[in-house]
Amino acid sequence: MFLQVPNILTDEELTKIDAVLADGTFSDGKATADAPTKPVKNNLQMDVSEAGNEAGQLVIQAIARSALVQRACMPSRVVRPLFSRYETGMQYGWHNDNPLMIEGRPLRSDIAVTVFLSEPDSYEGGDLLVNTAGGQARFRLPRGHAILYPATTIHSVAEVTKGTRNVAVTWIQSIVESAAQRELLHELDAASRLVRDKAPESDEARLLMKVHANLMRMWYDI
Repeated sequence: MFLQVPNILTDEELTKIDAVLADGTFSDGKATADAPTKPVKNNLQMDVSEAGNEAGQLVIQAIARSALVQRACMPSRVVRPLFSRYETGMQYGWHNDNPLMIEGRPLRSDIAVTVFLSEPDSYEGGDLLVNTAGGQARFRLPRGHAILYPATTIHSVAEVTKGTRNVAVTWIQSIVESAAQRELLHELDAASRLVRDKAPESDEARLLMKVHANLMRMWYDI
């Protein structure tokens, strides 16, 4: 499932993150890459700092308050976000994400999240490319918008040919491990809401709510 979330960050949050990025120090992104991805990773990542952790918390809080993300992804844990910078000539070649992220106890990376922090007209290139069964998906979203996509996919960031591309990236472990089950639950919830909006006291509304709830009981891993 691909999920675009507009304005996941508020203007105030973006301003705070801008200040942290302006004052932060950035190092070669290869330092956080595993052996297979190190040769294709060419970007900068902000060094760990107290201010960076606070900026990361703003991203995590934005994910937590998004009703769309909660319904579609059902997060149980979220990785501390990384702030990545792509300057002219930088890119991230085709790769897949680590299945486990180690932060204390391991976190299974079910869903990848990219939050765009630069306006699209402030840089050229730098599109997020994701391979799918139906072809190649391409994302270049407005500042403050997020794209969520399966971490199981092979993806890349095209070369930035002009300007600077700043993003926050993180990963979600869902309460529901199966991507297919998550999609079914999301679609069933959407259908249930449509019926409830039209006929909240109907037998159909109650039945859909029951089926959705019981499938959650069956598939949740808590």
